[in-house]
Amino acid sequence: MPALLVGVDIGTQGVKGVLVDAQGTVLASASLARGPRHPRPGWVEMDAEQDWWAPAAEIMRRLTAQLPDRAGDIAAVGVCGLVPCLCPIDADGRPLRPAILYSDNRALEELAWANARAGLSLTAEAVVPKLLWLQRHEPEVFARTAAVLSAHNYVVLRLTGRRSMDYDTASIMGGIFDPRGRRWEARTCQQLGIPVEVWPPLYPATVVVGEVTAEAERQTGLPAGVPVIAGSGDTFPTMVGCGAIEPGDAMLSFGTTGLLTITRRPLVESAGGPHFSSADGTAAVDWGANILSASRLIDWFLREFGGAERLAAERLGESPFVLLEQEAARIPPGSEGLIVLPHWLGRRTPTPDATIRGAVLGLTPSHTAAHIYRALMESFAYNVRQSLPAHRPNITRLVATAGGARSRLWRQICADVLDIPLEYFPQASGALGIAFLAGFAVRQVRDFSAIKHQWLREPEVVFPDAGARAVYDRLFPIYEEFDAAVAG
Repeated sequence: MPALLVGVDIGTQGVKGVLVDAQGTVLASASLARGPRHPRPGWVEMDAEQDWWAPAAEIMRRLTAQLPDRAGDIAAVGVCGLVPCLCPIDADGRPLRPAILYSDNRALEELAWANARAGLSLTAEAVVPKLLWLQRHEPEVFARTAAVLSAHNYVVLRLTGRRSMDYDTASIMGGIFDPRGRRWEARTCQQLGIPVEVWPPLYPATVVVGEVTAEAERQTGLPAGVPVIAGSGDTFPTMVGCGAIEPGDAMLSFGTTGLLTITRRPLVESAGGPHFSSADGTAAVDWGANILSASRLIDWFLREFGGAERLAAERLGESPFVLLEQEAARIPPGSEGLIVLPHWLGRRTPTPDATIRGAVLGLTPSHTAAHIYRALMESFAYNVRQSLPAHRPNITRLVATAGGARSRLWRQICADVLDIPLEYFPQASGALGIAFLAGFAVRQVRDFSAIKHQWLREPEVVFPDAGARAVYDRLFPIYEEFDAAVAG
């Protein structure tokens, strides 16, 4: 029988997993919802055991339980996840406090100090300023920190007993990784007063760093001895998982955080990483846009204002998001003049501003909850459009992916605002992408282009509507003026 591959994606709002064969057929899938906590305004945390490892282990148990006779055919495991995170662990591998996420803005003073001290140009998602915050505000935790990991690194540790970090994650921890030498920058760490020893051993994303241990077998159902790759942050596997692997392919991710990435070189050339930086400055992937609150906005709206839809969905056996989308689809493009800024956790692009907040312009008594819901979707598209002109000449196809992309309405809104057709593969995911990379690592998959031409089927495509485009062309300058005014 053909070999099987396991892919697990540790997301901000949940954990997903797939069990696939080497031809890309998804044989089993599972997901569990999880979410971050906000103990103070601007703080974003998750528990490494309860929010990362426990659901990942449960996902793997569910996958193997669906095919109990095939567990012995599993050839490799790949894990990807949200990055960069500050998860400090002690010498025994135990988390010392809740992990601080990429979207956390508590360390702005430390950010400014680090940039001035070491001549860096970090932004608020970097881990280094958060580690400096830990040193300053929780010195007892800092003193006991033996290593700093991100989400997928922690799950790989629990699977294999080995600390590791891939090159790509290392490159975004905060100016302390040398992409040419593939090593930590000891001099920069010394400048900042950070022991270089807290950074784990470095590996290419597609290198096997260990095997499933007997203890991990007991907790996950995976056979002991199965190879586990280093894995990477979720962006690269998500690009792979939606087939955006060749020059001109671009990915628009509708995840908790929204992303626009543009592939500049064949991704096979940088499969081991770093994917988004290189020693000679010719990155395989360009960052186009980074919107901290994409599907996060939709989840927030449902949680805070979607009580009626949740009750109706339970009664009808339907998703509440489907009901919300039906209501929003009745609202005309432009939400009858309602404009939202999606900066619930600050703004990353087109210019970083960790202090700006979300805002609503144009509310009247005639606006309904459906207007607001549609305007939230439109705000994501407007924010992406701000960064698009610089990258548009390099884009030949745009692929929508991640959870929010299941919404055809949202995809249509983005196609209209951006004036570009949008492809969508329902089976695409970061979990699929990291499973593919695991197979590539152990040579069960030999042709990198197989993900695009064999693993993925015919896409659903939405095309821009001329009438809607005209409305959005008129409103977009108002969005930009509103954005600038709130940034002040």
